[in-house]
Amino acid sequence: MDTNAKIRHIGVRILVTILCVIILKGLFTFSHRFEGWYFHRFYFWISNLLRTVLGTIPFSVGDVIYAAWVITGSINLLKLCYKLIKTQWKESFLYFLKGISAVLTLYLAFLVLWGFNYDRFSLEKDMQLEVNEYSTQQLYKLADTLLQQVNANRVEMGDTLSVTHPGADSVQLFQRAVVAYDQAAQQWPVLKYTHPCLKTSLYGTWMNYMNVGGYLNPFTGEAQVNVTTPGFLHPFTICHEVAHQLGYGAEEEANFIGYLVAGHAKDVRFRYAANFEMFMYSIRQLRWQDTTMTKELWQKAVPGIHEDYHQLKNFYHKYSGPVDDYTSMIYDQYLKANKQEKGISSYNEVVGWLIAYFHIH
Repeated sequence: MDTNAKIRHIGVRILVTILCVIILKGLFTFSHRFEGWYFHRFYFWISNLLRTVLGTIPFSVGDVIYAAWVITGSINLLKLCYKLIKTQWKESFLYFLKGISAVLTLYLAFLVLWGFNYDRFSLEKDMQLEVNEYSTQQLYKLADTLLQQVNANRVEMGDTLSVTHPGADSVQLFQRAVVAYDQAAQQWPVLKYTHPCLKTSLYGTWMNYMNVGGYLNPFTGEAQVNVTTPGFLHPFTICHEVAHQLGYGAEEEANFIGYLVAGHAKDVRFRYAANFEMFMYSIRQLRWQDTTMTKELWQKAVPGIHEDYHQLKNFYHKYSGPVDDYTSMIYDQYLKANKQEKGISSYNEVVGWLIAYFHIH
């Protein structure tokens, strides 16, 4: 096949891919029946299939695929530059179209395999909650409630205990997270989690530079956990990523589900992680509104919580820099492009869910 024929072939492929994206987005916009079919049938089936197949593999297949994509993309980019330097315009245009086609194909795969879950806004109905605007006083009451719980958890664990990395205990934590979801599903059936697929990320240390504790690979359905972060964070991170596996795309919804599951677990490490994370969200929100109330609450925290907080700050301080700033900006735009208007701040929206859950007035 000559170059002109290859260009026409790839051009048709690009147009077909764009047409598929437009049709699918149109169906989600105008057909509630199709939307329900995707969330409750197709995604349920495809996610369970991926987890069943990949859950038996001990390493992160998605991380290996990402590495292969980076290497392949870099090679093709170098080839494109070479063709441009040689002023081989047709060949250069061909490589450019190949790149566009690859990106569009990956985008279509992202939407079909997981991305359309950003259009799913059913958690209020699933949990029978009504989330409204809240006042500073309600936020204070929430933070105080969470502080009482996290204080009790820390004392139960041993207030002088230094909670660091679980190391080889990660597999056990994965198993306990599955048990926690089984327990939660008894009260909230929508949280039933089958065919677990939980992996430690191959890029843990690099993820620290991007301030990432875990993520869901939308192409493989694997929940990735960065186990190089302080260990007391891991139980909540695992439960948060499983919520994404269940099809809850919005970050505040995954945070809330992670809290429900970990916060009701039998393992005190899970309860502590959930209450600690939610206390951090609520106290940060409160600090923006009333610093006096914030200081008053911090004075009530047991010493172990202060130690864990400083450990967390010192840990991420080692990795802070331009990479963190750039990746945060990119991720913020990614979330906004996927109907989370507040971007990274969407994580903080979990406090509204918690206020509704605790019936704080």
